[in-house]
Amino acid sequence: MFFLVLSSLCLGWTVLDYKPILYKEGYVILDVPLQRLMRDVSDLALGVNGNINLAKDVAEAVGQEMKNMGIDAIVFGTLDTLSRDDEDPLKRFSTSPYITARIIQLMAEGFSDAGILPIIDGRGKIDKNVVKALVESKATYPVFVENSSKADALRALGYQGIFYTKSGPINGKEISLEWKSFKKIDFESLRKEVLEKAIVILNPFGKGISVNDPKANSKVLIFSADEWLYEMARKVEKGDMPPTGRKVW
Repeated sequence: MFFLVLSSLCLGWTVLDYKPILYKEGYVILDVPLQRLMRDVSDLALGVNGNINLAKDVAEAVGQEMKNMGIDAIVFGTLDTLSRDDEDPLKRFSTSPYITARIIQLMAEGFSDAGILPIIDGRGKIDKNVVKALVESKATYPVFVENSSKADALRALGYQGIFYTKSGPINGKEISLEWKSFKKIDFESLRKEVLEKAIVILNPFGKGISVNDPKANSKVLIFSADEWLYEMARKVEKGDMPPTGRKVW
């Protein structure tokens, strides 16, 4: 079933279409890439950011909109780290398991503050050091997995919590957070702040500007084709201003 939603989510697009996961009437989990919720703001854009604390604000802003649409939970982030052979590097935060774990915590706090249950995406490859960092920080949020075998593997690493699959929770039951956030957040201003703090020197000896392609040989990497961001990137390329983000691979 598809829902068409008019919202400030994905600002700049007319509608947001998505397939939620419906376990039962009245409980909806959203499972889409972050950049479809706040345009151009990917996981990697948060990972390279000069201010990773913005990850919490992004999650709370997105969470406020989700709450207003009647969504209960979100699958977000990753338990994997960035590698050179990643097919979709925008879905990774960093090569560092500790930065990855920290951003997961910040986003989980933001979603929780907005009344949205944060569920970490545990599908696919996992980095044991990310799991270890979360366990050591006592940040064991619910995790979305392919099957009970993946849940067992995470338990073997010391991760204890609720595990969800497409069929529903493996243990426990669905959790609904009954509150909502009334914090005033300017959605578009926050989006711009995140993007302008994620201008990265990709290759000091390269030329040009690439968008959303950390594997490019260009000098500068940005995460949106917006003209105002291109203007900033051109200044970084010429050496007229320093990069605002950091290369995390």
